[in-house]
This record gives sequence, structure tokens and C-alpha cells, in this order.
Amino acid sequence: QGLEARARRAREMGASLAGTTQRYRLLLAACGFLLTPSVAQPWPELIREARGQGLQGYDLIDGLDVWFGDNSPSLKGPHDMLDALGNSDGVVTIEDWLSAALPAEHFRYFDRDSNGIMDIHEVHSWHQQRGPARTMNLDEVGKPPKGHMERLGSWGEPLPSEDLTYTKPFPHPRDFWKKHMDGYLPALLKGAQDGWPAMGWTREVLAERFGWVDAKLEPKVEARSNFTAYRDLDSVAHDHRLNISEYLRVEEGKNIYVVSIIPQAMAWDVAHPSVFLCGSRLKAKKKKSKPPYKTSGYQYPQEWNYTWMTHLFEANLWIASGKTRSQLHYDKEWNVNCLLSGRKRWFFLNPFWYDEELQWARGNKFKRKDPLNNAWTDWVYLDPDHVDLIVQHKLREMAFYELIQEAGDCIFIPYAMLHQVEKLDEGLQVAASWMFLPEVIYDEAACSQAPIDEDLPLAAMDTLYMYSGKGLIPQGYKDPLDLVKEIQLRMKRKGEEHLSLQTFSEAVTKGGAILKSLPNSKSKVKAIYRMLSAYAKDPKGLAIEELMSVPLRLWAKPAAEGDEEGPLPCDEGQEYILPDDAEMNKIRSYLESRLEKVKPREMSPETVTHRRGWAPSSRPQ
Repeated sequence: QGLEARARRAREMGASLAGTTQRYRLLLAACGFLLTPSVAQPWPELIREARGQGLQGYDLIDGLDVWFGDNSPSLKGPHDMLDALGNSDGVVTIEDWLSAALPAEHFRYFDRDSNGIMDIHEVHSWHQQRGPARTMNLDEVGKPPKGHMERLGSWGEPLPSEDLTYTKPFPHPRDFWKKHMDGYLPALLKGAQDGWPAMGWTREVLAERFGWVDAKLEPKVEARSNFTAYRDLDSVAHDHRLNISEYLRVEEGKNIYVVSIIPQAMAWDVAHPSVFLCGSRLKAKKKKSKPPYKTSGYQYPQEWNYTWMTHLFEANLWIASGKTRSQLHYDKEWNVNCLLSGRKRWFFLNPFWYDEELQWARGNKFKRKDPLNNAWTDWVYLDPDHVDLIVQHKLREMAFYELIQEAGDCIFIPYAMLHQVEKLDEGLQVAASWMFLPEVIYDEAACSQAPIDEDLPLAAMDTLYMYSGKGLIPQGYKDPLDLVKEIQLRMKRKGEEHLSLQTFSEAVTKGGAILKSLPNSKSKVKAIYRMLSAYAKDPKGLAIEELMSVPLRLWAKPAAEGDEEGPLPCDEGQEYILPDDAEMNKIRSYLESRLEKVKPREMSPETVTHRRGWAPSSRPQ
């Protein structure tokens, strides 16, 4: 459920495929890293079949799109296809182009260096934009439209955003969920982090207090088809991992960026605004039903039965100086991004309004009529700094939101909403973010007991994977709940009444699992098994119905170390460190002290509709 978004942020974790782990290869392939080896296609056979159907021109190219709905094409794939449509000499020329009955003027437009040959980058750019390109008006070349080759959104004025911007005191969670979750709108919470210690995280403070924290690194400029973005990163940290102190020492002027999991020690300094509380731990939208979706139970229990505590699937840390920016993409979860220093511009485009006009990089992942079951993340191929509005002419008619985020502000990003973000200054930028599942719904009864009068620290929230700051960095690993379900299934198939060490070991030592290759792996597996079995009533071990009585935070260790895809490059040789008793007692004591101050509140008639789908007819005219 939450893994796709985590995999997206881990998608480009190195330039070279040499010596990478199985997990690394899978992440690169699954997330559209375009330098994965091109799978040889039987082009002659496919071309004969397509031409036999009478296809030509752009219809022929669409008919030969073997990647649609699966993944974005490899960098070289479209080039090989065009070459096969011509003389198969390894070079794409106007003759190859015309043999497909494509317009000659389109070849000349995408042949950017005008050398009569379309290289793999030029062909790839055309192929990923061919939807709007087939109807582009090249008469505009002499008189380009407004915003052509300028920043994303330069074609017009953004939609009004005054009613999306809040200052303290923020709304009741009920009102926020109704307007922004039901209404599918982004939000800007001005000054949400003001007064919290994280606002004092200067370069010096970060090095002094948190320099020991290990962090995962990525390039500053997100590039889904450009391996050169990794040159600085590979030269500084071949495993894409540094502690914060070392990162701050070497990062200036280099294309490296901390995109990691925020450790508990830092999360105590960050506010979790109370408007995001009251996501139910008892009920949720049922993905397997049909829109508008039935309501069923929420599968992830809260260890202390705080039913008002919205369940966070991941909490992240971002640190960089200089320019950073993302591509125009969507994530599968609700997201909150809080800026602690720096300044950012956010661009939002509602895909429910424009799904049919967009050419998705992967295709068939966004499910407008069944959005809780979006198949994966996806993005729109363009250069956000220099948008070609002759090619991307359909964008000129699309309405968008723009929000400017300053230090202390938090941005809410609706699930599946297309967004692009860029840093507006050159100084140090630090941010924290977190995500929660789109099927989570507001719970009025639970909210009547919630400590909504003051914000909680992010560290006190229930996050699926907590990070100590050392050891395995838990980003993109197996969902602990999935491991529990897998073990339940194994026990049923074997007819086991109690979980045996053998069955547990089989579940966590598959494929490239860390627990399969660690020194003394058998003793480590046995130690984890004993830790879990301590929750059993019978000395024989956990019964099937008792597996979920073990806190999911404990299942996180075998889930991460037993992930059959193996470790990320930054986690080779690492083990996942569980939060210790002192940390858990600190969280529990803090929450209990806050709950003692909660005054009984009457419930209001629940007006939140829990809507999770929107019609294109709602778009501005």
C-alpha cells in the first residue's frame, strides 16, 4: 500500500547497475529508471502485425507501445522501435521516420541539434510526449505561446488560493478533513512549525546535535531519465549514505540531497499539526469495494488503543542547499510537507480534471474511476524549468494551483494529485514530511477524545517504521502487516496451531533477505522469534489469532530484515534497530500527560462524507 511511494523516492539510487543488489535492480525497474537494460522486443513481428491492422503514423506508434500500462520505456526502447520501422541500421533518420508515415516537420522539431539524426534522448523525449505532439501547431514556432520554455505554470494565472491558506488557530480536524480530503484540495498552513525546536536547525545545530544520524542520499534535481545526476553522489558516497555531519561538510556545490527517514531524536523537535489527527484506527474505506467505497475496519491497530491517532506510513527528512526540484508526479498517499528553513514553490494539477488530456509516463496507473486502487505512481514527462508549450499545448488550457511555502509552513498534498515542487533560494533547506493512506477516514467519535488543542511532536505519532538514526534506514521495505498475513497463511497451510521457528525462519530468509546472509543469521532469526513469542499465552508459541497481538513496530524488524528483495545499497550489512523501551515509555508518558488535559467534548453531527473520487465535470471552465 505505502510501498509504491517509498519506492518512488528510492527509484534512482545510483548510476551504475554493476554490482547492485536484486532490490536495487527491482526498484530501478519498477520505478521507471530509464537506464535499465532495454528488453529486446520482436519488432519485425510486432510491426507486421500492427501494419496488418492498417495502422500508420501516430496510431502505429501507439499500437507498438509495448510499455504502456506496465512501465515507462527504457531510454533506448523507442529509438530501437523507430529504427526497426526503417532500415534497422542503428540510426534514426528522416527516412525511418517517414517509413512510419509520421509528419516530417515533427522529426525536424524534435531533432533539437538539427543534425538529421534523432539520438536516443531526442526520440525518447518525442515518444513520451507524442500524445500532445500529434496535434501540436508548428506555426507557433515563429510566435511562441505565453510561457513557452519557461517555468511550469507560466502560461497563465493560478487558481485563487486564499481559501487554501490558514494561519493559527487552525480549523478543527473535522472541518479540515471535510474541506481538503472530501473536497480534494491542497492546503497551506502558515507558521505551523513556529515555536518548535526544529525551526532552530541551522547548519551548526544540525551538526552538533544530529551529526551522528545516518541518512540516505539522492540527487538534488529529480531526473527520471538522466543518470548523470548521480556523478556527484557516487563520488562522495558510493553507497549513497552519510551521517549528517559528514554530509554538511561535503554537500555544498554538489548534486546531493538528504532524502531519508527522520529519526526519533529529530522528530521530537517537529510539530504534527492537530488538523491531521482523527484519522480513524477503527474504520476505513474498503479498497476492494466499488466507489464511493464501503466502510470497513482499519487493519493497523494502535498499540495503546488511541483511536484518534492517525496512522503514519512513513516520516521523512530532507536536507539540501542550492537548487532542488521534482518532476510533475503524483503519490498514492495523503502527504504533509513541513518546511523548516528555505522557501519553496508548489504547483498542483488535479488529475481527475485532466486525466484524458495527459500523457502519463507509465500509463494505466491512475484510476480516475477507482482511485483507491491506483496501480502505481506516475508522472508527466516534461522539463519543469523549461516547459515546451508548443508540444505540451494542452497544458495551456489546464487550471492549476500555486502555493508558496516559507520556513515554518506545512503543505498538505492530496493523494494522487499531480504536483511539482522547486526550491526558491540557494541557502540550506530542511524539511520534514509524512504520509498516510488515502483509505483513512475522519472519525468524529475518536476525535472527541483527541488532544487537538495543541500540536503533538511528530515523534509521538504512530509511524509504521520508526528510525533510531543508525542501522538500516527503513525506507521502501516490506509492510509488517504483509509479513504477518504471509505467516498466517503458512501456518494454515501447514496446519500449525502455534508458530514454529521453522515456519518463521522460512518466511524471513527468502531471496536476498538480510536475515539469510548476515553472520550468525540462524541465531539472529531465533532471537527475533523469541522476542515475538514472548507475547504468546502458550509456551509452544504464538497462535494464529495472537500474531496481531504483537505490536506492529516489533514485526517491523523481521519485515525489513526478511524482505526477500534484499537491502537498498545504503543498507548493505545493516540491521534494523527497534525503538528501545526508554523511547516507547517516553512516548507513552508524553501522550498520557496530554490526554489528562483533554476536556470532554460533545460530538457534532458528522458531516464529513469520506469522499475518495471526483468527476472531471467539477473542473473550472
